[in-house]
Amino acid sequence: MTFTKDATAARAAGTIERALNVLREATAAKSRVQTRGVSLALWDLRPWCPDEWLVAFWEAAGSDHDIGRSQGLHAAYNGIVRQVRSSGGTVK
Repeated sequence: MTFTKDATAARAAGTIERALNVLREATAAKSRVQTRGVSLALWDLRPWCPDEWLVAFWEAAGSDHDIGRSQGLHAAYNGIVRQVRSSGGTVK
């Protein structure tokens, strides 16, 4: 099976969008969010984002402190979006 560049780019854009949606939902959660879904979303973003931002999100997701977790998740999420955009990934 061969894919054109357009199909490959569309598939990558869909992967990025779905992964960022999972992370966006995690930032709104009121409890710890170190889940398989978040882990998979972070793994999928590895080609477009440095590991430091992904690790920061994961560590914040496991925090027991509500305010610290919220601040950490939002800061890491914004950093991830910024990195994906600067690496040429498509973010809506």
